[in-house]
Amino acid sequence: MAHVAFLVAALSVTLLFVWRRQLDPLAVAVGSSLVYFAPGILGMMRFGFDSGHGHRWYTEPVEAATYVAMGIVLVALAAGAAVVDRVPQRGAYAASFQSKIPGILLVFVAVATLVSILHTGLYFLCLDKSIVLEKIGPWYSYASISAPFCIATAYALRQRVIVVIGCLFLVADVFVGFRTALAISLLAIMMLSGERLFRGWKAAAAFSLIVLLVGIAFFVTKQLIVPVKYATASYCETRLALDKAAGSTTPSNKVPTEPGMTVTKYLDTMASNYSRYFHPLNFIAESEPFVIQATLNEVIRRNFRTDPGYIGAQLLSGLPLGTSLFGIENASLTTFNSRVQPVLFPDVGFSMANSPWAQAYAGGGLWMVAAFAVGYAAILGGLTLLFHRTEGALKAGVAVIGLWAGFYFHRNDVLIEIIYLKHAVYIFCAALVVAWAASIVGRRAIA
Repeated sequence: MAHVAFLVAALSVTLLFVWRRQLDPLAVAVGSSLVYFAPGILGMMRFGFDSGHGHRWYTEPVEAATYVAMGIVLVALAAGAAVVDRVPQRGAYAASFQSKIPGILLVFVAVATLVSILHTGLYFLCLDKSIVLEKIGPWYSYASISAPFCIATAYALRQRVIVVIGCLFLVADVFVGFRTALAISLLAIMMLSGERLFRGWKAAAAFSLIVLLVGIAFFVTKQLIVPVKYATASYCETRLALDKAAGSTTPSNKVPTEPGMTVTKYLDTMASNYSRYFHPLNFIAESEPFVIQATLNEVIRRNFRTDPGYIGAQLLSGLPLGTSLFGIENASLTTFNSRVQPVLFPDVGFSMANSPWAQAYAGGGLWMVAAFAVGYAAILGGLTLLFHRTEGALKAGVAVIGLWAGFYFHRNDVLIEIIYLKHAVYIFCAALVVAWAASIVGRRAIA
């Protein structure tokens, strides 16, 4: 019964947003919710992992309360759209200095990337992503957050050279093993091109096909990153050997370069394990939505609970001067996954990311899930209003922020999401201030 009710809710919300005929932050939030709630559509939670007992599978039916939690999110977004769509439309604003914004953001990306490379060096080439994550500093985050803004604003203003240069960073980022900046950039471009969906069925079909192909390519790249990195992995091995000789505390490489391993040999190995990697059911079941929603399902199934106080501290960390005013140190705050995975999934060797809806349920049950959902819909509703009331670079910036809030939220807890959103807003506002100041200086120099 709960499964049928969820399917009806998902279909109803989908039809509502198709009827709206708008590709905005609220629509993206609904789309991402449907993607991340896919296990609820299929009616099962399943993902594979390697443990000391070989390859194992987590397989459980979806709990009734899990359906309710996911349904609450969809209904909250539908209610947010109903409210936003009643707000009178006004003229869109375009900043007079917007032509300078993409170039300034490109400088941000270049500087942050250079500093990050100088700081991290050959560790970027390691096959073991845990080593990369330990060695990268905040400058990598600044670069990866700036890049989607750079590409989206340049795309909106048709500054193609900057788009191409920005994409070079995305290629390097994917090679290192990260895909978030790529996903945000592509989705932002799709949002800015969304009006093509409503130019007839041929345009809609072409646009939908592109989205589908990009989505498939996005998931396939995860399997292709490792064999491609074998071409340069030996440099990382050399760096780790030097660290070991110097007595460094760098963690051991869990994914060592096997003797004689080549890209071709690696692909042959993957092909020999076809049933595990490429069987349609296993390929879907090992995707991120199934891993993340397994946390929500298991929290509900085993009634895992946490004190809600730490969530308030995470929320306060998003305020400017939070450390000075409230004494909140982000480094001292724990994520939800660090609390739940050792208890519910101790045998899973990889980080399962975070589920904000599981975090809410563990902290206060379905009532807190509803509170999270209302806040989620309210933020996306406000960004939707800004999206429709801006043009050019400003609209592109709102699109990127909307994606961080609407798309990326499903795999983070409150602390991580707030940190990303805070830095995204700071970076874009800084670019606006620098562009505005540069335009004033330019006008005065001409005068």
